[in-house]
Amino acid sequence: MPHENREIVFSMNEFLDALMRYNEMRGGVRYRVHQLRSAGVDKTKNGVADLTFEDGETIGFGESDVLAALIAYCIEHKVPLPARAGKKLIVTDDTVQLVIESKTDWVAPVPIPLKVR
Repeated sequence: MPHENREIVFSMNEFLDALMRYNEMRGGVRYRVHQLRSAGVDKTKNGVADLTFEDGETIGFGESDVLAALIAYCIEHKVPLPARAGKKLIVTDDTVQLVIESKTDWVAPVPIPLKVR
């Protein structure tokens, strides 16, 4: 069966924008990039992130939060994502990648009624 792998690469600005937008979506303050004082992303813990803002507020994001933020960012920016695919994070020094792995054998085939004439 066919197997698809795809990577969506986010710049750090896009990544930070996704996290700040996600924070607003879950009821927090809508911060802007210019209000950010420090950001930490732990590559060894699959993208766990902490953002500290000028008002002293520090917001932590776990792996599931980061995945949800990036998926919401893709939906908001009309980047198509397969619903039934595995998704994971890869963090490098200057980018964050959303890796999508899709196997067609995960979905049961749908029988198509055929009429023989």
